[in-house]
Amino acid sequence: MTKISKTEFRAALERFYDDVAGGAPMDAAWKTKMMDAGTPDLPDDPTAEQVDAWAELMEMLSDKAYAAEMRAHMSDLWTQEFDPAAYAQAADATFARVRAAIDNGLGPQSALGREIAAEWLAQSARAMKRAPDQVFLDWQLEQYRKHHARSARYQELMAVLQGQAPQAPTGREWSWVIDAMKQLF
Repeated sequence: MTKISKTEFRAALERFYDDVAGGAPMDAAWKTKMMDAGTPDLPDDPTAEQVDAWAELMEMLSDKAYAAEMRAHMSDLWTQEFDPAAYAQAADATFARVRAAIDNGLGPQSALGREIAAEWLAQSARAMKRAPDQVFLDWQLEQYRKHHARSARYQELMAVLQGQAPQAPTGREWSWVIDAMKQLF
């Protein structure tokens, strides 16, 4: 059952990404990375909580309204100018710095927080061939406002499926960066 469930989940995730792409070309390496990160390893003998988490994730992936929201978001992101490799590299480096800052007890309002936020804004803007200005900052903050809650919930459910405490480590990092970015300009 676990093997069938994982196969079924992967197929649902693939359909979701295809729906989000809406026929537009999507970077294959990015899609594979996201699918690998977003496909849980289901336990052989799931708890009731894990079964509920799996069902909620499947429901989320089949939500056509959510896919349409994400398609609109992705159309802003996946332009001809977008460099997914540069964006992923910038995000990985930023998250590493944020994790170190959190581990050292530094908050987003610290001087390091402002430095990380400015660097993220510059690197992500460069990956999208945009100017790291107030307009781009406002766009990023709005994207976070619209999509963070659902992304964080996805991560929480993934943690439950993997037998971990229900937390959203990536969500924690994004929240920290966003709070730090609110200091800019």
